[in-house]
Amino acid sequence: MIDLIVRKTPPAGLRPALRASLEAVMAHFEVPDREVTVVLVGDRTIRALKREHWGEDAVTDVLSFPTWEPGDPFVPPHLGDIVISLDTAQRQADARGHSLTREVALLASHGLTHLVGNDHPHADGLGFEEGAQGPEWEVFHAAWRAAQSALPAGS
Repeated sequence: MIDLIVRKTPPAGLRPALRASLEAVMAHFEVPDREVTVVLVGDRTIRALKREHWGEDAVTDVLSFPTWEPGDPFVPPHLGDIVISLDTAQRQADARGHSLTREVALLASHGLTHLVGNDHPHADGLGFEEGAQGPEWEVFHAAWRAAQSALPAGS
């Protein structure tokens, strides 16, 4: 189940595409029976969250808040929360030449990959879609491919 909390209104069509792409990523990670919450916010909110939880006063695109410790054999019903800044997502979509829907699906797949216990090194400004390479990134690329396969044509 995907619980979507909207603090910043997305464009039409984004919600169903986001749900479909996250369902595909959850199936990919073999956790289709688990729950995740996605919160769509603006830059001001995500900046405050990053400052509060990571001690960094900066805007970011996506944050993940897992509800369990990776490696724990008990995986709870609710995997955690994914917070996405629609403001940053729009700027990144514009810079990459694709839709906001595609960018949000990409960010949600990245956040979910963290929620199931995967991490990566800092990519020095590279989005994992556009250049972060190496074996530690493959799990993120695979999740993105799963999300992308569920997006409607033209997204």
